[in-house]
Amino acid sequence: MNENLFALPVLDQPAPSVTRRRIGEIPILVVDHPRVRGAVSLQGAQVLTWQPVGGAPGLWLGERNAWTAGTAIRGGVPLCWPWFGAVAKPSHGFARVLDWDLVSLDTTEEGVELVLRLEASDVTRALWPHEFTLTTRITLGATCSIEVEATGEHRSTAALHTYLAIGALGEAEVSGLGKHYRDNLLAVDVDDAGGEVTPTGHIERVYTEPEEVSSVRDGALGHVLELAHREASDVVVWNPGAELAAGMADLTDDDHRRFLCVETGRVSTPLESEPGRPARLAVTLSLLPHTTP
Repeated sequence: MNENLFALPVLDQPAPSVTRRRIGEIPILVVDHPRVRGAVSLQGAQVLTWQPVGGAPGLWLGERNAWTAGTAIRGGVPLCWPWFGAVAKPSHGFARVLDWDLVSLDTTEEGVELVLRLEASDVTRALWPHEFTLTTRITLGATCSIEVEATGEHRSTAALHTYLAIGALGEAEVSGLGKHYRDNLLAVDVDDAGGEVTPTGHIERVYTEPEEVSSVRDGALGHVLELAHREASDVVVWNPGAELAAGMADLTDDDHRRFLCVETGRVSTPLESEPGRPARLAVTLSLLPHTTP
């Protein structure tokens, strides 16, 4: 799928190394820079792909996406906001299924910087009765940085729902998670975990005492993906496993083996935004050579 994005017809070129294109009904910005290749959807302000030059793709993107307006995109880094989960409709909030405005776009020697914005509208007020401005700053280069800032007066839950590309489920170990987690599948709390997990199937855990940096050591691909979390209270680890994935129209039978979601979140402790005090949530992804512990 990643290469298909670069083969789409170019509609215009708003900046050096950046072209505007469309896949289905979804407008996207494609980055082809000497330091990095990537793509960002204007629906959801969602990073779809990120690959630093000389490295492997850091993000997984599904091949069965419908690419229809208002339908969530499976893969990349969806933004779940102003709620996380199926507590209201649409699931995981409306921020990921609405079109955002491109505020600025800058190309540097190191990469590309984008700023996108979503503001309260009649559509959002019907779903969530609050005024807000949501700003996402995305920097694609040797690292991938995503920072979300919410202004207004409200409380919300959120997650940067990162789909990491892995070589094989069962060969990717996640560390830096902390000792406490809520297992949503078993509806139990665990207080003495070792801070590491190597998922082999369906998993849905909310780690509530994570370290500032989580690492995914990929034995199949031979590298380490680091996620530096900022302003997070939780890290969510999720994979649908074979049985659940079989019932998901936007996944093939083998897709769940090729990604692992490690999500920077504010789930157990909501974001609180007040006038003059915006709420923030951010993550920076880095791709490192595999090293022996």
